[in-house]
Amino acid sequence: MLEDSRVKFAFALMLGVLSLLGGAQAIAAESVVVRYACEGKQVLAVRRSRPVADVRFDGTAYRLDRKRSSIGERYSSAKAALVIDGPSAVFVAEDNVRLTKCVDSSRVGDAG
Repeated sequence: MLEDSRVKFAFALMLGVLSLLGGAQAIAAESVVVRYACEGKQVLAVRRSRPVADVRFDGTAYRLDRKRSSIGERYSSAKAALVIDGPSAVFVAEDNVRLTKCVDSSRVGDAG
């Protein structure tokens, strides 16, 4: 009986540790900034989590909320919108009315 309670305690402790590790990995993954190379040699920097994306483009910072989308991941605010689909991103903002197409800069120069 005592051994059974030790096994249960060890199992519960292991689950707790694994959940903490999983949470730490999720936080670390969310803090990564992905840089996209855009037309006109501009750089789009995006740090995203489930609810928001913090975007920096052409010297301006934007905070966009995630929206439902049937194509890629879509984030928007009253002043800007971002769609990320695989290695590609499309960004438009009130102060940048030209639709900017970008590709993950880690993939620039890849053969395919």
